Amino acid sequence: MHRADPLPQPTTRFLRWASAAELDLAGTAARLDASARDRLDTSSATAARRFLFGRALLVRTVAETIGTDPERIEVTAVCPDCGLAHGRPRVRFGDRTVHVSVSHTADASAVAVSIEHPVGVDVERLDAARFTGVEDVALTPAEREQWQRLPDRRRLRALAERWTAKEAVTKALGTGLTTDPATIDLGPDAAPHVTETAGHRFVVDHPEPVPGFVVATALLLR
Repeated sequence: MHRADPLPQPTTRFLRWASAAELDLAGTAARLDASARDRLDTSSATAARRFLFGRALLVRTVAETIGTDPERIEVTAVCPDCGLAHGRPRVRFGDRTVHVSVSHTADASAVAVSIEHPVGVDVERLDAARFTGVEDVALTPAEREQWQRLPDRRRLRALAERWTAKEAVTKALGTGLTTDPATIDLGPDAAPHVTETAGHRFVVDHPEPVPGFVVATALLLR
């Protein structure tokens, strides 16, 4: 019997801010380029902590994925609209470009890394208040009908999984939420799975569940 090839998956890491001691924050700060250093210095304490934590987690995950020292990883981030250092992060290692994505919520961050495919990641705290009304703006009519048939106890997680998966898709596309999430049809709930939406083909997944949070990844295949 022919066994289907496994679907490609990014390297994904989730970490609570309380675990900052696991990361090399000082070394990461010392290796920031001028624009990133300026962003760090001019941000609020909370925003600076979030940025540095996410950057350190990203650098460590890239280094683990490609098998090199974190000091050799070069990260830049430039907004295409204003030129400031809050754009999508780009990673280079020698002459190789590594696809990456970073997401933050509350007191945690998640990163995804792929050698071959553009990738998006999104993390959200599983909090009912954060998802009030999301079903009205983010789901397709078919998804909304399916969601409404679920038992009440399953609705919050199901909605959070749909939302995070759609955000991950828009990040893999590089458009962010300028792409209307209600136009993204993710197909079946089972993950990982391949879906064709927004004119492209993706592998959408929800990695190992984290209590109190939902994480989604999307790989852009074509």
